[in-house]
Amino acid sequence: MLNKANEMDRFTLGPYSTSRSMDSAKVLVLNQTFEPLQVCGARRAVVLVFLGKAERVEDSTRVIRSPSMTFLVPSVIRLQRYIRKPAKPTIAFNKKNILKRDAHTCQYCGRNGGERMTIDHVIPKSLGGRTVWENVVSACRGCNLKKGNKRPWEVGMRLLRKPTKPHSSSYLGMLAHTSPHHESWRKYLPLEAEAPR
Repeated sequence: MLNKANEMDRFTLGPYSTSRSMDSAKVLVLNQTFEPLQVCGARRAVVLVFLGKAERVEDSTRVIRSPSMTFLVPSVIRLQRYIRKPAKPTIAFNKKNILKRDAHTCQYCGRNGGERMTIDHVIPKSLGGRTVWENVVSACRGCNLKKGNKRPWEVGMRLLRKPTKPHSSSYLGMLAHTSPHHESWRKYLPLEAEAPR
């Protein structure tokens, strides 16, 4: 085990890479039952695979190298042992979690605006819309202004995906990292976790 751990410290993504660049790449972690558990950095995922605690299910296009081997960075890994998930805590309904659920992406035009996104009531409050997970989405300022105090279809707009309440806080974290770059994750996440195309 020590030899394997020492070997892992010598892995690099290239001559100018650091361990931080390995952690910028995200990997979906599945339970033994193929149920999504969490998202971790590539370095952690590679260590789990290297130590035999997980297996590669999907690979990314990135490659890491050590003096003695070359290794594809996984995109999805599956744990060898079943992990019992803790009871689901209540998820706070707030702007930060709505933006996480929607991957900081405008649910009308698909633009990713990071922390500058606003939130929008699909059915405006003035028309009876409630402030609940199923009626609030992230929106860029332009789409929010265009929609104004109307229903989306009244101004020729439509949602990229139906807003839903996230299953758990770990699931919310997965949604925050779901994007077109993680196409290989799609089959392991519930349908409402799919990123807009």
